[in-house]
Amino acid sequence: MNNTIFLFLATLFCWSPTWYIIKFQLGVVEPIVSVFYRFFLASIILLVFCLFKKYKFNFSLKNHFYICLLGVLLFNINYVLFYISTQYLISGWVALCFSSLLLMNILNYFLFYKEKPSLMTITGSIFGLIGLLIIFNQEIFNFDYKTGKSFGILIGLIATYVASLGNMVSVKNSKDNLNVISVNALAMLYGSLSLFIYLLFSKSTFNFEFTTEYISSLVYLSIFGSVLGFSFYLTLIKNIGPSNGSYVSIVMPVMALIISTYFENLEWAITLILGGLLILMGNLFIVKSSN
Repeated sequence: MNNTIFLFLATLFCWSPTWYIIKFQLGVVEPIVSVFYRFFLASIILLVFCLFKKYKFNFSLKNHFYICLLGVLLFNINYVLFYISTQYLISGWVALCFSSLLLMNILNYFLFYKEKPSLMTITGSIFGLIGLLIIFNQEIFNFDYKTGKSFGILIGLIATYVASLGNMVSVKNSKDNLNVISVNALAMLYGSLSLFIYLLFSKSTFNFEFTTEYISSLVYLSIFGSVLGFSFYLTLIKNIGPSNGSYVSIVMPVMALIISTYFENLEWAITLILGGLLILMGNLFIVKSSN
């Protein structure tokens, strides 16, 4: 039990601040270049760890295809979009966009694996959707792509859906009994290399910001946000199952909102409180339905 609590808290404390810390990656360096730096560094660290632990990489060509697809979705497109979204929103709003992940996972699990959701899952999804509509009602019903906040929310929701697609590929890899640490090491490498290829063809500038804020945020996001965060989470769901492990995605947006309140002066309007409670209730319904 103590080990489970440690893993749960360690995952939360690694991941929750990342939404705000991403802010320090924006400005001088293009978001897509910062994402490349982050996951290339993380992949090297993970690969060295795998070699030290003597994990095997004897995957088939088909396995490598799905690992590469996982990397492109989860450690490339997903994070590039989240970094772009963070340019227009405070970190708490981006985390709220991510809170719709469980809802999107249900939809995609039905589409790709033909598993029908239970009544409790559907109820939870409705609660979560209503909560998002309450919080983002102005930006949704008065949408203007020229308005930064509306555009940021749209990009954040698209990023979350891409993350959900990555989760579906991860499910496929799990069904094939592939080692999750080795898979993530290669997926991060493939994701960062695919970004590198894109950057070369787009003739982007590989500049770097030699400031304490940029370097320290890059180190945190690479080591704590990527290597340790994913390692703690994968160990957690291995010990208690993916359903119980999903509680991380419920609590994390709340912690991100608290961080945003302290550092970005987020104001807790009645719509945020009511919508946030509905999202929490909806996600709890969804997690409980799969137990």
